Amino acid sequence: MLDIQPQFLPLIKLLDGRLFHIPEYQRAYSWRSHERRDLFDDILRVHSKGPNAGHFMAAIVALRRKKMRIGTDEFFTLEVVDGQQRLTTLVILLKSIELALNKEKKQEAKLADEIRSLLIKSDGARLLLLQTNHDTSNHFSNYIREGEAGPSHDAKTVADRELLKAIEDCKGV
Repeated sequence: MLDIQPQFLPLIKLLDGRLFHIPEYQRAYSWRSHERRDLFDDILRVHSKGPNAGHFMAAIVALRRKKMRIGTDEFFTLEVVDGQQRLTTLVILLKSIELALNKEKKQEAKLADEIRSLLIKSDGARLLLLQTNHDTSNHFSNYIREGEAGPSHDAKTVADRELLKAIEDCKGV
């Protein structure tokens, strides 16, 4: 019997101390611009309400698989059952925010470092917060690790095209 424990968490608490894996049986990234725009509009609407405003962004359903230690940090690894499109988009958005911050300004440089350490764990393999499926071209992992992505019109698959478009959309927010 599954032990289901729903939790209502702010995004930072959802991501902290966890590593997410999207299994092969899940569909590849398929959100289109209008779905991303809806998510961005929700985020902007909540932001306009002030720092204490909250918003239910829908559920992320995951199965806890194991604990993993990286250095002195301990992480729960979670298999994403539902919410992988939203989670992938949010991770891309966080990377885009990290890249857009002015590293010459002390406070922004500190925030960029915090986001980077959230997205990329400091192990030898540079483990990512989110391990995606169907990323044979490594567009997602290259963007999260290196901040580099090719143009969406060069994509060889629909999933790659939508992933690259997501990166373009997130850069434009």
